[in-house]
Amino acid sequence: MKLILLEDDPLILVCAEDALVDAGFEVSTATTAADALELLSDTPECLAIMVDVRLNGAMDGWEVARRARSAFPDIAIIYTTTADTLSYEREAVDRSILLQKPYSLELAVKAALEACEKVR
Repeated sequence: MKLILLEDDPLILVCAEDALVDAGFEVSTATTAADALELLSDTPECLAIMVDVRLNGAMDGWEVARRARSAFPDIAIIYTTTADTLSYEREAVDRSILLQKPYSLELAVKAALEACEKVR
C-alpha cells in the first residue's frame, strides 16, 4: 500500500514514517506542499496521503488535500493537526480522517489502514 506522508516537523516525520513502514506501507515523504503534490503526480497508484494541516510556506494542508482529491478522487486523506475540530469540519474534504496531534503511532497506523481499506 502506497502512502505519501507530508509533515514539516522532522521528528514527527521520521517516527510516523518508521511506524507506517513497519506496518507494511510503502511511504514517500515530503516536507513541503509542493514536494507532496509532485510525489502524488509521480505516484498515481498511491492510496492515501497523510497531511499536516499547518505547513511552512504558501500552501497549507487543507489545500494540498483539496488538490490531491481533485486529481485523484478516490485517494484517502488523513489530516494531522493541532487545530480544533471546527476547522476540520469547515475545511476538510469529504471521506477524510482527522488525527489530533499529538497522536500515537499506533493510531496513525490504524487510521492509515482504515483509510486505505475504504479506497481499495
